[in-house]
Amino acid sequence: MPGYRVLVADTRHAKIFELETPKSSLRFVDAIENPYTGKHERDLVSDAPGRLMTRSGAGVRSTALTPHSGHKQHAVTQFARLLARRMSSEAKADKLAALVMVAAPRFMAELQGHMSLATRKRVIRELRRDLVDAPRLDLQRRVAAAVKPTGVPATPRPRR
Repeated sequence: MPGYRVLVADTRHAKIFELETPKSSLRFVDAIENPYTGKHERDLVSDAPGRLMTRSGAGVRSTALTPHSGHKQHAVTQFARLLARRMSSEAKADKLAALVMVAAPRFMAELQGHMSLATRKRVIRELRRDLVDAPRLDLQRRVAAAVKPTGVPATPRPRR
């Protein structure tokens, strides 16, 4: 069982790595793609939103039926759910000892909203950076610095 599982994600794709110790190198496990967020909003739908016509005493009133969120945002939400389910299933199968999450701040919040409590308990570090396309050595350096033990014992804060 690896020491750490590292999830590096943005809205378009995610990469999963394993890290034995903070000094070892990242080992690639899997890549997951989201093909829908790379497209334009108009390419994701077949036609324009519908309209509703109502008659009243003052005449005819037209109302546009627009969704609360766009199709692109829906694709991002679905991708976050997929990644959260994947990490949750690995946590249930006990393949996930400790999880390090690396994602842009908005997508990190989306991921956290869909993760189960058991998976969130296994998250030891969060790097709020978009490092999916970063060179592997740069990613290795940042993750190693994040999981490296400081050697300073944690002291409780004095109560006031």
